[in-house]
Amino acid sequence: MTTLGIVISSAWSQQQEVIGGGRYLYEKFCKTCHGPQAMGNGPRAPVLQPKPADLTTLRQRNKGTFPFWKAYRMIDGRVDVPGHGTREMPVFGVWFRIPHDEVSIETEWADQVRGRIWQLLSYLKSIQVP
Repeated sequence: MTTLGIVISSAWSQQQEVIGGGRYLYEKFCKTCHGPQAMGNGPRAPVLQPKPADLTTLRQRNKGTFPFWKAYRMIDGRVDVPGHGTREMPVFGVWFRIPHDEVSIETEWADQVRGRIWQLLSYLKSIQVP
C-alpha cells in the first residue's frame, strides 16, 4: 500500500469512528422521538406536538447543503426548537448544552459538548437521503 493509501485509509477510519460515536449519541438521546432511522417516527412521536422532524432530509430541505451550523445552534441551545423544551433544560439535557458565559466557554466540559455535537452532526450528515 502506498503512503497516500495509508493516509486515506486512516482518515476514513477516523471519520467512521466519529460517525460511530454520533450514532451512539443519536440512539441514546434522539431515537425515542426521531425514530430508529431518524425519520421522525420514534415511539414517542405520536404524542408530541410539533411532530419530530425527519432528520434524514435536512440536506434536501436546505437546497442540497447539510445545515451544519444551523443544526449545531439548535442542538447547543442557541436556537429554540419547538418540542425540545426550554433552553434552560432541553429534553436532551446538559449533554449538548454549553453554558454561554465567559468563564465556562473555555472549560473542558464545553470542549466535550462541542465534540458530542460534532459527532452527532457527523452521523446525521452520513444518513442524509440523496
